[in-house]
Amino acid sequence: MRIRLLFGGMGILVCVWMLSVMNSTFAQAPAPQSKAPAAAPAESPSKEQCLGCHGPFDKIAAASANYTAPGGEKVNPHRNVPHDSKKDEDIPSCANCHEAHPLNPLPAHGSVDLSKVNVQWCYEQCHHAKNFTPCKQCHV
Repeated sequence: MRIRLLFGGMGILVCVWMLSVMNSTFAQAPAPQSKAPAAAPAESPSKEQCLGCHGPFDKIAAASANYTAPGGEKVNPHRNVPHDSKKDEDIPSCANCHEAHPLNPLPAHGSVDLSKVNVQWCYEQCHHAKNFTPCKQCHV
């Protein structure tokens, strides 16, 4: 009977010891690493940065004077907002419609796809009827 108790007690001790070893091993094991979060997208350049190379704004506006909107209207998308303003601060952000390109290295001439550029921002901001009718014609 004593031997049985001795081995039984030892068996319990061995089990407790094994559980404590296993528990400490798991506690020390590094937690599984989740995938690193994707880097935040680079901040859009300011309109001043864009115009530093592509400007002045008047030159861009003159070059796009005969743009054809999806509805077939000839309209100049490069306008101050509000349209009667001439203030530099009223030039909309270029990033509203254009994707920024890398500066280093600069893209090869003609490699920027301008077919993706549209006037969706204009429609969302003011021209909700998806036409370029002056606001005053509908809104008094």
